[in-house]
Amino acid sequence: MPGLARLEEECFGAERFSENTLTAFLVRDDAFALVAEEHGEILGVALYLCSGGRAEGRIASMAVLKEHRRKGIATRLLEEGESALERKGAKTFGLEVDVGNEPAIALYTKHGYSLRAIIRDYYGSGRHAYVMEKTLPPRGRRLRIWPS
Repeated sequence: MPGLARLEEECFGAERFSENTLTAFLVRDDAFALVAEEHGEILGVALYLCSGGRAEGRIASMAVLKEHRRKGIATRLLEEGESALERKGAKTFGLEVDVGNEPAIALYTKHGYSLRAIIRDYYGSGRHAYVMEKTLPPRGRRLRIWPS
């Protein structure tokens, strides 16, 4: 918990999740966390929710320490999280992201998320959020093409 709290503080400051909120999140049956660590140091974390009944997964939070960004950590957290959500029955993935967080928006867009809406004042007065979503393609026959 101290490593998660440090990461929250460094990445989100006043908007961080408290230790109580993190603990409450981690004991939920419909939630899970993925942690990126190296040599015992937590470098990043992603918090996910999955509603099996609605076949929807949510990225509640994703953060990587500033000095470890641009190393593929967020991509790994996203890909592993999506795989876990899919195994739990999710067919769509959704999230909210600060409209000014260009690196995160680029990451999500690169991985197939599209803008669905904007929520005004989501992060406080004058700080808006994009609602982004990704829908998995239906599973079906996969065409195999062999060399001629």
